[in-house]
Amino acid sequence: MKISEHIYVYLWTDQKENNCNSVFIDGKVPLLIDPGLAHRTQSLFNRMQEDGVDHRRIKVVVITHAHPDHFGGTVEFPVNQTKIGLAKEEKKYIEEIGRPMYLKHGMKIPDYRVDFYLRDGDLSLGKHDFQVLLTPGHSPGSVCLYWPRYKALFPGDVVFMNGVGRTDLPGGNIKFLKESVERLSKLSVELLVPGHGPAIQGKERIQKNFEGIKRAFLNTT
Repeated sequence: MKISEHIYVYLWTDQKENNCNSVFIDGKVPLLIDPGLAHRTQSLFNRMQEDGVDHRRIKVVVITHAHPDHFGGTVEFPVNQTKIGLAKEEKKYIEEIGRPMYLKHGMKIPDYRVDFYLRDGDLSLGKHDFQVLLTPGHSPGSVCLYWPRYKALFPGDVVFMNGVGRTDLPGGNIKFLKESVERLSKLSVELLVPGHGPAIQGKERIQKNFEGIKRAFLNTT
């Protein structure tokens, strides 16, 4: 669904179609944030097609973190078509924690690639200038993408409406999560699209959401 000049948001409520929210940002360098599960990516492409967006135009895919429901779909993007970005800390997480977990359950980790590493700081794609924020806690290399022009925040699984990312999975850390949420709460945000659940619009509503989750889950206010 197109919600602004360049931003298309795909929220998922049916796990038979996909399991994480995806964001497409149009421009000279079309960007996709979190394609979802590998075997559900076609559902995303179908919804994009309904909006008149050809997924083959995507030039960059940013992965907020390497849990399968967010990064699995990267295998659907050809090498000569799309560049995949992930934090170096998250690449290490895949190899040291993710791969053994797959093997433990008798599975082979999906073939994947990382074409460039996401680092704390600026990321320019065509005429669009973003800020990458390294926000560990839910996983060691979680990143959020902030777009100052639209005051839009795409936090992956760090924060949700009325909730925060779980820390009981391997690599989770509640201390780091608190610090990451605190950092995000200081941004000027008018659109927040989390990795799961509904999006939140309006600066006041978003700030109240941060205040609520800090009280309820993190004991920081």
